[in-house]
Amino acid sequence: MNSVTDEITKLQLRIVELEKQQKEQKESEEKKSIDHNFKVINDLLIKKKTDINNNNYSKSFPLARCKDQELVTHLEAIFNILKIVDERLKKIEEK
Repeated sequence: MNSVTDEITKLQLRIVELEKQQKEQKESEEKKSIDHNFKVINDLLIKKKTDINNNNYSKSFPLARCKDQELVTHLEAIFNILKIVDERLKKIEEK
């Protein structure tokens, strides 16, 4: 009876370990997805634009707003280029 209980315990631990691995793999795949990465860049752009528009900057960092405006300009260009490339790749894949 004791060996059966031990075997059940081992199997339960193995199930928990496999579930953990599956969850980690799913999270890893999600982080590598194009949609997730587009969302991360877009969220950053929205945050920075909101900060710029609301003037959420400390007077002790006068260059922060200027740097964020430059960052937004560059990120928008990169984001737009990546979106265009992604759309073109999708069209090619459909053929």
